[in-house]
Amino acid sequence: MMSSMGIFANQIEQTHPANIVFLRFFFCTLSFPLIALLAYPAFAQATRDKLTETIGFARNHTSLWIVVGISMALVVALYTLGAVLLSVGLSVILLYTAAIWFPLVEKLACRFLFHDLRPTQFSRAYYLSVSCNLMGLVTIILGTTQLPNFGAPSSILGLIAAVTASMAFSFSMVLVRVIKAKGIKTEQMIISSSFIGSLIMFPALFVLPIEISIGNLYNAFGMGFIATALGGLVYFKGFGSVRTTLAPVLAYLEPIFGFSLAILILSERFTPTLLLGMAIILATNVGYTLLDLWRSRHLLAELD
Repeated sequence: MMSSMGIFANQIEQTHPANIVFLRFFFCTLSFPLIALLAYPAFAQATRDKLTETIGFARNHTSLWIVVGISMALVVALYTLGAVLLSVGLSVILLYTAAIWFPLVEKLACRFLFHDLRPTQFSRAYYLSVSCNLMGLVTIILGTTQLPNFGAPSSILGLIAAVTASMAFSFSMVLVRVIKAKGIKTEQMIISSSFIGSLIMFPALFVLPIEISIGNLYNAFGMGFIATALGGLVYFKGFGSVRTTLAPVLAYLEPIFGFSLAILILSERFTPTLLLGMAIILATNVGYTLLDLWRSRHLLAELD
């Protein structure tokens, strides 16, 4: 479901990319009351608990709620722009280069924002994976410059947005540590970002083109409900239910599905250089995850 976002976004017609981002936030925000109404008859107590938890996060940790919302809204907005302006397949793969920026971003966050948070101690294997990710990123950038439409402002802006989304995503990974330490569930990041993102992008409605049609509304609903709200909630709920050793590996299904959907539905084509860069990034991240799981197998067995 989460991998389908770029497919819905690219089928919205005669609408400025900024308003496509707004539509994703807006329909995601509308989706949460709808999900609550659908869930309430079968899961009344769980629905009430989730509403209480959501209100409590915004009321009791207002500053953190705003920071989390802005950070995740930035990730969602930049990733959507990359998918619309550049490529769905490239954007979803580039999002997973967040490992490159995470050590630096975490150290800066611990020093200037969250003084009670200790920086992670990374192994040499992690920094080797970062080097491989960086090599894959450079390969993709070189491959992008070989595309026939490269040089157009939209393609350059799309590449910048996709890379910056991975940087913002690395900061959101730090925020995951922060909110979990405070006993807040990670799906709240989706909820807060949709509200804040809708507010930030709302002025675009009045200054940039938008086409209101049945087709566009259908695709906007798909972006907000299926790919973001429902997909995100099921994603986080599922990760809390599967074995600890399985969860990180499952995460890499998203870029694989996103890349496959871009080829099958949008007929995206990639040069050998781009395919090489994406393969380096995906293989590096999956390989490091499997290595880390193997090295931590005894601890993970105890946790399970």
